[in-house]
Amino acid sequence: MNSHTQTIGLALYWEVSGSTITDDFTRDEITPAELWDRWYKDSVQDGEAGVLWSITTPEVLGVFEAAPFQYRSRFPLRENFLSFYEWPEHADTGERLNFMRLPVLDFGWSRDRADKGGFIQELTGWKPSPLQHTFPAEQVAHAAGLVE
Repeated sequence: MNSHTQTIGLALYWEVSGSTITDDFTRDEITPAELWDRWYKDSVQDGEAGVLWSITTPEVLGVFEAAPFQYRSRFPLRENFLSFYEWPEHADTGERLNFMRLPVLDFGWSRDRADKGGFIQELTGWKPSPLQHTFPAEQVAHAAGLVE
């Protein structure tokens, strides 16, 4: 850690296990429903998938470190945001950041967006609560009308 002070907004970036399937396609090559079918078959176990969290800026620029407090994560983490930065404080009030109150970024897979894993939110409308460690894929699929 150093003594350099930054004043920036922070946000939570989520990645569902296996959602990197989008790295193999462009949004013109495959629909969100087709991605979902391939992803679900390969990545969902017992109706769930893990969620990995990072701390970044709302523009996903500059800061990008694993989020702290991923105790039940399916991904073993040795270092996180607090390994490299002091606990963030509000620039005006000095209040310590409550990581559960950071905004969760929205992702999409459409004509206008091609975010990693964006097919999940695009197709189902679901995005995780802050630091949620698993994605109830089967439950979300039923709620979104993808299966009966």
